Amino acid sequence: MKRILIVDDEEDIRDVLELILEAEGYSVKTATNGDEALQLQQAFQADVLITDIIMPEKDGITLIKQLRQDYPATKIIAVSGGGDPADYKPDAITTTVYLSTATVEGADAVLSKPFDRASIIETVASMVQ
Repeated sequence: MKRILIVDDEEDIRDVLELILEAEGYSVKTATNGDEALQLQQAFQADVLITDIIMPEKDGITLIKQLRQDYPATKIIAVSGGGDPADYKPDAITTTVYLSTATVEGADAVLSKPFDRASIIETVASMVQ
């Protein structure tokens, strides 16, 4: 069974992704920030990590850089709704910049929030083939 680690500071996002991916037969763990994700990755060894970009403590870009260094085989999907980290107001231009940066730093795929169920299932499936 393929293992997925979801990293997002928004509980609703984590819960929905966990339900969707478990229904598809994946083993899923969740984390609220990059620090927690790295600790879980050490024990869980996820095949795919799905990370938000703007999070407290350790953001998604920093997490991607560290994951690429420590776990180069792990596939990474970056997701973002953009916005200013101080007020979390979505902004399409900011989202594009965040996701472009995630790609440069090593994300294998990116999705802009909000994304639909089919998009996440298809993207994850492409990572575990």
